[in-house]
Amino acid sequence: MSCGENTLWIVGPCSVESRGYFLKAAEFLYKTFEGRDFFLKGSFDKANRTSVYGKRGPGLEESIDIFRETKEAMPGVKIITDVHETHQVEKLAGVVDAIQIPAFLCRQTDLLQECGKNFKDVNVKKGQWIDPHQTAFFAEKIKSKNPDTRVWITERGTFFGYGNLIVDFNAAGIMREYCDHLIIDCTHSTQHKEGQFTSGSRSLAEKYLMASIPFSYTGIFIETHFEPSKATSDGDCMVLTQRIPKLLKVYDKMSQIYKNENGEGADDEK
Repeated sequence: MSCGENTLWIVGPCSVESRGYFLKAAEFLYKTFEGRDFFLKGSFDKANRTSVYGKRGPGLEESIDIFRETKEAMPGVKIITDVHETHQVEKLAGVVDAIQIPAFLCRQTDLLQECGKNFKDVNVKKGQWIDPHQTAFFAEKIKSKNPDTRVWITERGTFFGYGNLIVDFNAAGIMREYCDHLIIDCTHSTQHKEGQFTSGSRSLAEKYLMASIPFSYTGIFIETHFEPSKATSDGDCMVLTQRIPKLLKVYDKMSQIYKNENGEGADDEK
């Protein structure tokens, strides 16, 4: 796949938050990504928050209603959401278009298999401790229930010490062998420790978007918010929604420049 062409985009707020907010974000992003392979992202439950007091979202049943309303308002929009337990998978099938496995659950065999059975596209967030070669087992588990299921793997950083994350771009070539789409999570890859809690950097997130180009990631994951300081989760990491159109233009220009200067498949040389 040529750099920048046919890029898969997963963009949206970290949490669904509320009906009103999700529909507002959906409308803006739906128009912004018109003509692109775009999935609107929103989590119905942030079940792996650091603190038990962290806000988790509206929950499964309310979010299903919000997802359905979004699809009615914006025909053709595709939605992806996280899932945490096997009993949730079937309820989401037919409501959302792709399903995502959180990083902390990336080796949960039953969950991976249930998603593979019910969805054509399954995105697995690579755990921060996972060797890139081990991502081959994600696909093996998912496809064991349906060999035609498309497996996406999302790089979201690797532990550097106990809490900080770094992106090993050299691992992209390894993981690309095991999936249908290799995606970079520009948002969560910036996370680092601030005391007992997790922080991040939206400025670095924007840089990761551009850095993905020479390493031929075929998908981009970005969490975004109109007012990150008011977000219920991951506010420090999320890119300003208002900046997305400009970032898309820069990404397209840089992709074209890289393609023109390096030709096809320059990064695939062994």
